[in-house]
Amino acid sequence: MILTYLGDALWVLALAIMFGASRQAWAQTTPGEKLRLPIGEIGRGLGIWALPGAAFAFSLWLALQARDQEGDATVILFGVRATAASLLALLHLRWLKAALERR
Repeated sequence: MILTYLGDALWVLALAIMFGASRQAWAQTTPGEKLRLPIGEIGRGLGIWALPGAAFAFSLWLALQARDQEGDATVILFGVRATAASLLALLHLRWLKAALERR
């Protein structure tokens, strides 16, 4: 049970980093501005808020899955949750850095 709560805490930390960085990027860009990313040019809202929104939905799904696990599956799911939270936060920070540098 403790691993479930630790997984929740890691996701809260990762999402706080992602949404905080998005909020700062939102303040640095102007309305209607297009962001140039490695995948192409996309709108400001989608470029800044899509990944944190998708990560939040993914974290909710993983949290629900964690509540139903017992034994070794709990440890495995904790590892998946910890890895996914950190990797998505890093991906988002790199995404924003690339978007803001290419403006």
